[in-house]
Amino acid sequence: MLSLLALSNTFIQRMNRRWLAVFALVTLIIFMAGCENQMSTQRGVISGLVLDESGNRITGALVTSHRSLYKAETDENGHYEFTSLDVGSHRLTVERNGFYLASRTIELGYGQVLESINITVKNLPDLIKVQVSVREKDRAVLEVECAESMSVIAAWRQVGAARLQTMPTQHALLHQIELKGLFPGADYLVQIEGTTTDGRKFVSDQISFVTVNPLDVSGAPAVPENFRLNQSPEGPILSWSYGGLDSLEGYRIYRAIDDGAMQKIFDEGYLFAAQNSVTDDTTEPGRLYRYAIQSVDHEGNISSLTPELSIIPAGKIRQDLTWKVAHSPIRLNGDLTIPAGRTLTIEAGVNLVISGIDDGKTGYKRDSCEFIVEGTLLAEGSADAPIRMISASSSPTRTDWDGVRIIASSLQNPSILRHIEVAGAEKGIALYNSQVQAENLLVRYCKTGVSLNGLTGVTVGNIESHECETGIYVESTLDCNLNDLIIRDAENGMILLGNKNLSVSRFDVRDAAKTAVKTGDREGLKLRNGVLHALVTGLDAGGAVSDYQYLTIDAPAGVVVNGADVPVIKNCIVYNRQKPGTGYGIEDKTPGRSYAYNMIFNYSTATFNCDQNGGPIQNIDPSFVGGSGEYDYHLRPGSPALTASERNGQIGAYGSDI
Repeated sequence: MLSLLALSNTFIQRMNRRWLAVFALVTLIIFMAGCENQMSTQRGVISGLVLDESGNRITGALVTSHRSLYKAETDENGHYEFTSLDVGSHRLTVERNGFYLASRTIELGYGQVLESINITVKNLPDLIKVQVSVREKDRAVLEVECAESMSVIAAWRQVGAARLQTMPTQHALLHQIELKGLFPGADYLVQIEGTTTDGRKFVSDQISFVTVNPLDVSGAPAVPENFRLNQSPEGPILSWSYGGLDSLEGYRIYRAIDDGAMQKIFDEGYLFAAQNSVTDDTTEPGRLYRYAIQSVDHEGNISSLTPELSIIPAGKIRQDLTWKVAHSPIRLNGDLTIPAGRTLTIEAGVNLVISGIDDGKTGYKRDSCEFIVEGTLLAEGSADAPIRMISASSSPTRTDWDGVRIIASSLQNPSILRHIEVAGAEKGIALYNSQVQAENLLVRYCKTGVSLNGLTGVTVGNIESHECETGIYVESTLDCNLNDLIIRDAENGMILLGNKNLSVSRFDVRDAAKTAVKTGDREGLKLRNGVLHALVTGLDAGGAVSDYQYLTIDAPAGVVVNGADVPVIKNCIVYNRQKPGTGYGIEDKTPGRSYAYNMIFNYSTATFNCDQNGGPIQNIDPSFVGGSGEYDYHLRPGSPALTASERNGQIGAYGSDI
């Protein structure tokens, strides 16, 4: 009986241990599930559309985040989605052939689902190229090259007659279109209209050609094919091939300068049948040259002319020149220099397309196309017709060409730059010790957007910089002024070094990946009425005594003071919207200084190595208008910052000491 009782107790104890083990396992599973659920809420979701400027949805665009290894490609509806991203700031970048690089910065919260994060991309120029490969008395053949797959139609008409058009082709990159029923010896105009697979529409430049005259000798040889025009250090290189059956004596080359008439410069006595290229070493840099070629057989029969090709030779211009909008787009395949004493005028609306390969091999850099101004550049665009200087690459980088460089010389009259757009350059616009009137400048996707070096008494205003590594760089200037500046998506918004009496006012720096403004000036720097938004540091203040007032700074590290001298920092709002409860509002590397009359909020410590003695301590919420999209740093009615300045007025970017 006792043995049976002992066995029962042992069995019960074993069963209890098993149930305890099962209970512990279930508890662990529930706990892990809870933790996993809690962890899942640490991430977020982003989705939206990629659109062009006309609102068309873009398929096949690659969307990436600078903080993630994941990539998303837009579907047939232009839609992309990231289902699991870390919280915090994300710079979404869009790449697509035929478009400039585009980006948008967003803030993603814990477990947040952000929809309709749409990104707009801008078309590159010259998405459709067309040339006439065959011209006969009653027909012509068009060769069409598209930057991406398109269905195209040819819209054509005889000069003075009604418009006609061909049937749409199948989607492809290359097309050959035959025009029939033409009149001999007649002038025709042609334009190609293309539609992509996702419905976007593009139009080529209009070209003209003349059919073969009925009085041409019967049995004339075929027109030279594959006519190409390139740059070399010696001058333009013309190349071609011949696919006809007639035995040739040679070729004739015709040339026109600017808007002049064609004149023969080479004939069959110089260019024999075996030749397929020639260099024109009699050109002047900077002028527009147009070329066409004929073939000549042994009986003296002459083909019709090839379609015209044009080029502006590289080198130093030798006389004052004007580039007309009628010549646009103007293509540069080498360095162009405006020497001292010479002036180049560029009309409003001109598009300048610069090659990523320097075939001229002159200038300061042997492998990069440069636009060097030692004389005078008069480039006055308008709001409706800006002057564009862009990379010829279908997938631009920040160093495709060198940029516009204006360098002082003894015979230099002031240059004028107004309503200029520069893209894809190492330094978009660089001014060195020169007298320049510069305003309404737009630089995009450059290594440095605008660089000012050694200027004296110059005012530069209305600058926009987008997606440059450094938006604006200013060094060793004297008594200069910068105002009305917009900088977006830079690594560093502005870098100011070694300047004396530089004044920067009314500026807005957003989404700087590192620092919004970094200074290290000699004397008298003034920064007033600016927004400084960065992912790391708002203001890195170094150099001699500087005056920083009426700034709104939004960054995890608000202000870092590195200079040996004591700067004036007051009437500012310093705010940590991105990583609340972390970092320092104002940190001074030299202990014991005071920075009064500032409002500091959302940091773990308002000030470090310094204090706010001498004025009211206001470490409270300034109450911004806020909102989705581009954050609004204006103050709400009733904000404590509206009366927080040393004169009881508004502090921050939109305040004033008047």
